[in-house]
Amino acid sequence: MLEESLKNKALAIFNLIVDMRHWNAQYEGVYVKSDKLEPNPYLNPGYIKSEDGEKLVWVNPAFMTRQISNIASQRDGFKLKITSTKLINKNNAPDEFEEKILNYFDKNIKAPYYWEIKDDSFKFMGALVTEKECLACHAHQGYKVGDIRGGISVSFEVKDEFEKLKLINEDKEQSLFFLIAAGIGAILTLLIHQNIKRVDEEKISELNASLEAKVNELDEFNKTLHKKVEVELSKQREKENLLIQQSKLAALGEMIGNIAHQWRQPISAVSAIMMNIKWTAISQGADKNFMDKTMGEANEQLKYMSQTIDDFRNFFKPNKEKEIFDIRTEVRKAYKIMKATLENYNINLQIYNRKEIDVFGYPNEFSQVVLNIISNAKDILIEKRVEKPKIEIHLSKDDAYAYCEIKDNGGGIPFEDLNKIFEPYFTTKDNSGTGIGLYISKEIIVKHMQGTLEVENTSVGANFIISVPLYEDLEA
Repeated sequence: MLEESLKNKALAIFNLIVDMRHWNAQYEGVYVKSDKLEPNPYLNPGYIKSEDGEKLVWVNPAFMTRQISNIASQRDGFKLKITSTKLINKNNAPDEFEEKILNYFDKNIKAPYYWEIKDDSFKFMGALVTEKECLACHAHQGYKVGDIRGGISVSFEVKDEFEKLKLINEDKEQSLFFLIAAGIGAILTLLIHQNIKRVDEEKISELNASLEAKVNELDEFNKTLHKKVEVELSKQREKENLLIQQSKLAALGEMIGNIAHQWRQPISAVSAIMMNIKWTAISQGADKNFMDKTMGEANEQLKYMSQTIDDFRNFFKPNKEKEIFDIRTEVRKAYKIMKATLENYNINLQIYNRKEIDVFGYPNEFSQVVLNIISNAKDILIEKRVEKPKIEIHLSKDDAYAYCEIKDNGGGIPFEDLNKIFEPYFTTKDNSGTGIGLYISKEIIVKHMQGTLEVENTSVGANFIISVPLYEDLEA
């Protein structure tokens, strides 16, 4: 377990350095304003002067890596270095271990890294593979894409790392105790929440009964007020449905939040247990490659479970205040929630637009509107058994508004229903629809975000068009 921990730590440091080098290389080096940093004598020009006379030092990937190495190696028991057998800068000359591994990489081009523990020191080297961006500086050395041009070595003192791991193991027992206590607390919280919810529903039910009794009394005293009372009751029911819907979403978000909090530590504990199982199995003769592959797949499933919990928790979390958000992000959140169901029914969903479109409003409410429309389209495509079912989402904007068009190939909405589709309690689903989903969606877009929600038929299906004011337009 210690060896795996050291290897993963070194590999993470190596990958971070490589990522920073890629970033630097894509701009063919960067310029740093500094009077203290001495230019690299192997770069020409090593520096330039700005229009204001400031000294701008050219820092290419190798120069940047060496500067980072100098800073990192000041830590006790840690060393970081870039090296190669084909030197430009003699300060990067390899030591005996590094030269051995560089020769190993030359003979084993596909080997990504090498590590060993010797004399209480953990030594690691990752191979630097020549890429297209590298040729700007290294083509004259005879390198071509795919060649190993050097490596980055990372060294730790094993004793220091062992002490850290020992402290982690000592904390596990305390973590288990707190996990059990937290689980009991979560169960109590859930029971209290369910009890409060039941009381609230009983109060709402009693209120409805009271309102109906008052209506009957008014009907007996004055028949002429019958229509007016019906209108007022209809408005009241609409408000109650909105409140109930919002309450359910809030309760669902809170419950998922509690579940996410309680599952996080068990998932981490399972990962650690699996690692122990892996090394125990290997020590007893199990095939290491098979165990690595199997444990890798299991860890991917654990990460997927953790991310899915976070996605649901964030989706149902109510926004208390308006904020700036990109509608692409919220559309993708809604798609992520529906992705598994859509794939299960072979429904192809495509999102068209790669540009950021910022609006001002409630992002989670916007996502819920998109989710509701996608869900309705999915139900129609399944019900009609459409061949090659698909849903397209087109995002665009003009000078004042952002637009989100959600299209399907489900045959469209009957003409006589087009003007009633957003009315409360109107549904085209037999015994499965409440008739308030699209009504609430339009209330959110129109009243909460000052936009519009409309529907039209295309040659192959329905097209729901959401328009909301751009953030820049609201600022003006």
